[in-house]
This record gives sequence, C-alpha cells and structure tokens, in this order.
Amino acid sequence: MLLLRSCPVSHRYLARLLVAVGALATLTPAAAAGQVFGGADRDVPLARFQDPLCPGVVGIQLEQAQEIVGLIRDNAQMLGLRLADSKSCDPNVIVAVMDDPQGFLKELVKKRPYLLQELGKRQRERLLAGSGPVRSWARIEVRTRDGLMIPRRVNLDELPQTTQQMAHSKIYTATRRDIISAMVLVEPSAVHGLSVTQLADYATMRALSDDAGEAIPAPHATILHLFDASGEKPAGLTGSDWIFLKTLYSTEPNDPAAITLAMANDRIARGQPGQ
Repeated sequence: MLLLRSCPVSHRYLARLLVAVGALATLTPAAAAGQVFGGADRDVPLARFQDPLCPGVVGIQLEQAQEIVGLIRDNAQMLGLRLADSKSCDPNVIVAVMDDPQGFLKELVKKRPYLLQELGKRQRERLLAGSGPVRSWARIEVRTRDGLMIPRRVNLDELPQTTQQMAHSKIYTATRRDIISAMVLVEPSAVHGLSVTQLADYATMRALSDDAGEAIPAPHATILHLFDASGEKPAGLTGSDWIFLKTLYSTEPNDPAAITLAMANDRIARGQPGQ
C-alpha cells in the first residue's frame, strides 16, 4: 500500500517545479479519448519520448517514491528508451500525489497563463472541465524526421519552415512528435490501496504514450482503467499495454498515427506480442 508524505505537496512548490523543467505545453485530461483512425489526426505521428528519461515522484514517502522511480526506469529500459543519469538529471516525468489537482491547474491558468499558451481553446476547456481523481499531460514538440527543431507557429501569416533531404513518400511524414516532458497528478484518496507497481505502471503508460493508448478499439484490459470508478483494477501494465507500447516504440517515429494504431490494434486482437 502506498504511504503518503506527512507534509502534503503545496501548489506553489509544484508550480516552481513545473517552471523549472518546462513541463507544461500540450495538456490532455486523463479521461479524454483520441479517435484517430478516421479522424483529422490520422496522418499525424503519435507522440513518443526520444530524450533520455528522468522520472521523479513527489507526495509519497521517500522509500516508495524511489521504488516508483526505479520501476518507471525499468519499464522504459525494456522498451529500449535511453535513461538519464538518476543522480544528476532534472525530471522530465513527474508523478505528484497532491490535494486538489483541479484547483492547482486553475491556479496555473490564473497566475501563469503563459505556461498554457500552446493550448487550443477546446483543449483548455476540456482540461479545466474534466472530472476524476487524476490529471495527466505532456509537452509535445514537433520536430523533423531527424529530430531538428521546427520553429513554433506564432501567427496566421508566417508558417514554420525547415529544410531537410529525404525521399518523397506517401507513407511516412516529414515530421515526428517528441514528448519533452510529462506529468501525472493524483488525488491522495485515489491512491489508497494501490501498490507502487500500479502507480508506476499507470504513470509509465501516460508519460510514454500520452493518451494514444485510448484509441485502440480492440477489447482489452489496460492499466489506463486503474482510476475508473468501477471495475477490476489491473495489477500493472497488461499484456495489451505492453503490445501497444512495444509497437509504438518499435515503429518509425514519423509513421502516421493510423498505421501505428492499426498495427497495435491488430496485434492486441490477435494476442501477438509487439516487436
């Protein structure tokens, strides 16, 4: 069972931490589902981590926090991700157990609106109107296929441009979407009775794939249901979760979402392990 810190995490402390690591840009409520097979985003690559991973945990007693950090790093290593030096890195995946996550987000909107400037109107409204005991978001940057930075669009007249050499393709895109940092906020009451493995695996799924795992239509058990009001709580990452993550991280980062999701959906439906 998880043990919380005797001194709760303050909103001010967490806000400073977010500013320090730049962990706010593209936010997605944990309950939102992305439908990309036939939607407008079918040709947009799924976001994934490319930078070395450095998880951090606040709001939980030290020994268990360290265990959660270790489990997240183990999961990432199994997927072939690079890991930052645990003794010196700045966290780019943060798991925080804190009172009133929704109030914290509204406070950010009021006092630090620049941290949310990349959000569209619908994203902002969906985030602030969300319900439930958990919130998650990821900062996502669009880069070239080879990882070069693309300037951010700041107006309607000047479009971001970049130059690179690549063969013309009707399959691959010229860009990829990199998760720069991710965060999971959980209310203290929601973690009672959970194990460190459950929280670490939930954070792994959210941080490493944003909300892409919710777009799989094939019936399957998933750690993403951990905080559902009803139903059985998974003990950790399920077989389907591992298939999805292995598919995501074994395909090309500039594959369109429709291709990656179709491949993962087929493997899950067949019970076939990811590559």
